[in-house]
Parts: sequence; C-alpha cells; structure tokens
Amino acid sequence: MRGRFRQTLAGLAACITTLHLATATPAAAQSAATPLDFPSRPLTLVVPFPPGGPTDTGARLVAKTLGRVLGQPVVVENRPGAGGTVGSTHVARAPADGYTLLWGSTSSLGVAPELYPNLEYHTLKSFEPVGLVGRAPILLTTRSDLPVNDLKDFVAYSRNHDVAYGSAGNGSINHLAGEWLKEVAGFNMLHVPYKGGAPALADLLGGRVQLTLETIAPIASHLQAGTLKVLATTGGERFEALPQVPTVKELYGNDFEVYSWLGVVAPAGTPRTVVEKLNAALREAQADPELQAQMQAAGLTVMPTTTDEFAAFLKGEVDKWGALIRKTKPQIN
Repeated sequence: MRGRFRQTLAGLAACITTLHLATATPAAAQSAATPLDFPSRPLTLVVPFPPGGPTDTGARLVAKTLGRVLGQPVVVENRPGAGGTVGSTHVARAPADGYTLLWGSTSSLGVAPELYPNLEYHTLKSFEPVGLVGRAPILLTTRSDLPVNDLKDFVAYSRNHDVAYGSAGNGSINHLAGEWLKEVAGFNMLHVPYKGGAPALADLLGGRVQLTLETIAPIASHLQAGTLKVLATTGGERFEALPQVPTVKELYGNDFEVYSWLGVVAPAGTPRTVVEKLNAALREAQADPELQAQMQAAGLTVMPTTTDEFAAFLKGEVDKWGALIRKTKPQIN
C-alpha cells in the first residue's frame, strides 16, 4: 500500500518541483544565507486542537523524537478553536524562519480552506510543506446492542428508525466523511456536531447518537470491552487491525476513501534549506523504532515523504475535499 502511495505522489511531486523552481520567491532565493547552525534555539509545534486528544498525543510523540534529532527542544503549543483554523492562522502569520511549525491535519489543511472561504490562510499558498507524518482510516462505529451487523444493515435500519451521527464539530473530517457517506450509501441521518470527539463518543455510548466516525485510538478500549462494534472502515484497503471489517469502498463500489492524516508545515517563505533540513529530521524521527511502535499503537501508519511529495499530497487533498464540499454543500452553521 505504501509503495503505491509513494509512486502516485512521485509523478505529482515532479511537477511541483518544476513549478517551485520556476516561481521561487525572494525568501526562497535567500535560503543560501540561512544560518548553518539552524536550529539554534527551541522550536514551537502548534497543535490547533485541545490537549489530550489523539491529534495532540501524536504531536507530542513526534515532537519528542524530532527534538532529539534536531538537537533542540520542540515545544508543543495548543491553540485550539474553530476546527483547527485558529492555530493554523497563527502559524501562517508567524515569522518564516522555521522556528514555528504547524501540526496540520485533514480538517485544518485539507477541508477548512475550501469549507471556509473567508479564512486568512490557504493550504497551498500560506505554508511550506515539511512532511507527511502518518495517516489512519476512520471507523464507522456503533453500539454493540444496536441490531445491525454491518454498514448495509445500518442503512436498512435507518429506513424505519431515526438515526444520527456525532462528529468532532462542524467542518471536521468526521463531519465531511459522514456527509459523503450519506451520498454514496443513499440514506439520511442527522448530523450532531460536538466540541471534540470525546463528547461525541460519550453520547454514542449513552445512546443519544447511533454512529460516530473516529480513528481507532479513542474507541479501542470499548471495542475490547465489547460495548462498541465497527461497521465499516474508510481506507482504500482493509484496516490491518480489523481485517474482518469491510471498507465502504468494498460495500458500495465507489471512490470513497477517507484518512485522518497528520503532517508538518512551516509558514510560506521559510527558506528552502531550512524546510529541507526539517524534512530530513522528520524522516529520521519517523525511522525511530520506538516512535513507529507508538504511532502504530495509536492506529497510525507512518508515511514519510519528501517535501515535494507532501506538496503533491496536500494539493490532492484540497482538490478532493473542495469538489466534495461543492457537491454536498454541508451545513456548518
């Protein structure tokens, strides 16, 4: 799977490399003047979500190993709000020196720029891609006592029962995946936005919503306890941790493929040599066996990329979610 993923990115990356060289900014042209001792002080990794969640946990794991590789601490700073756009805007406005980085995600970099046209940043214009960190499929999860065995059963159940799904908030990847799911499976369910994934999960357990779309980390203990069950997954292939569970793509024969991914970007104009040094350090950190084991335990597949491969990946995500948003017109009020 990773081999095909990298092969797809390689062709796109070649085009982006050419474009980058042809449209180099003055800041990029100054990269040769970058201090050779970078980094000479601690770096800040801004997480645009609250502390304690899976996104924050992943950032802290990577920051610790990345700091060891760089020889300087990488300090995690949480700046939550508005679906990740508050912290992302902060980084977009930060000095382009490589010392302030964004822990980007599907929601903040793939979805938000197309969902909120008045944002002060855009993924493809406001940031320099450093590298993809990892990705995980989303699990369509319900209570074990709901009388359904798989997603098609759930869709049939919805014909005679009111059903609702909980998300981590308007504009979140869970929200957009849920709207896309309704379209491809041809059924209706109410969207209930929460302020984060934890309260959505609590209401699923309490029976106030019938479905959540979440990665495995927050629900693993409930799966083991038998209180929740997974109806389908959203990856391009079956999830290794749950090989018996089919994908939405298998069930409905369409292009439905959704991952919750994480990556690092720097403010636009950050010198190329700094970006490349950060990318090399990130890839070295990703090769660390301890970090790989920790990420795997969190349900994430480590996905190292070059800067140009990550640029191609980001463009693909913005294009995909932009097209879906224009088609489904999700309600975000």
